[in-house]
Amino acid sequence: MEDFNFKKNLGQNFIFDKNLLKAIVADGNVEKDDTVIEIGAGAGSLTKELALSAKKVISFEIDRSLIDTLEKLNEEFNNIEFHFSDFMECDIENLFVGKAKVVANIPYYITTPIVFKLIDHIEKFDSILILVQKEVALRFASLHGGKEYGITSVILQSIFDVSIPRIVKKECFTPQPKVDSALCKMVPHHKYEFDDFDDFKDFIHLSFSMRRKILVNNLKSKFERDKLISVLKKHSYSESVRPEQISVENFVNIYNSLKNS
Repeated sequence: MEDFNFKKNLGQNFIFDKNLLKAIVADGNVEKDDTVIEIGAGAGSLTKELALSAKKVISFEIDRSLIDTLEKLNEEFNNIEFHFSDFMECDIENLFVGKAKVVANIPYYITTPIVFKLIDHIEKFDSILILVQKEVALRFASLHGGKEYGITSVILQSIFDVSIPRIVKKECFTPQPKVDSALCKMVPHHKYEFDDFDDFKDFIHLSFSMRRKILVNNLKSKFERDKLISVLKKHSYSESVRPEQISVENFVNIYNSLKNS
């Protein structure tokens, strides 16, 4: 790929190390009966490894200059379906039958929108494995009390078991980015029930609206102060607790108590 014109605006950083690519597929637990969604096919190196293991690979690539390179894989495989379009504009509900797994080296500049699009269709996925910047993966998986813990940590962990199976050094990419990356794995769980998950997300956004302020002050625009203090005490927190000190489970409990009281 020495003569390839990498497009920085599309976040193009490719991996060609076969051992690493095979490890990514293994981390995604890709099996012979699986449908796999890949977001950002790039030069097709990961696409090929996925096709060797999965029943079907549905791969998105927005850079149409890669069409000829990628369609050559169709001469070798009959289980790859390429979409040369923006994944953010696709209709996930009608994209495939049943459930799928996501395994992707996604464009880093659009990580959060992609993740939240996947969240909106969580019932369609058995698991999600995405390669993202290391600091982003740490934020996704951070536990309460950590400096990375925040809005995305709580929202993701309220519906997923989130883990970091592998750190990927910047030297593994072409062209080499400035920072290391990490694989972030998200497996849906059903630990909590939500009548309105969008409302819960809004609650978490408001809870962390000003990190240096205590939770009561962040939420006082929506709930009465006395009610907030009462609910916090019910869950063994003082009225001066800050949002980053509250676990995901207790955020869910506090939210449900506020909505039901």
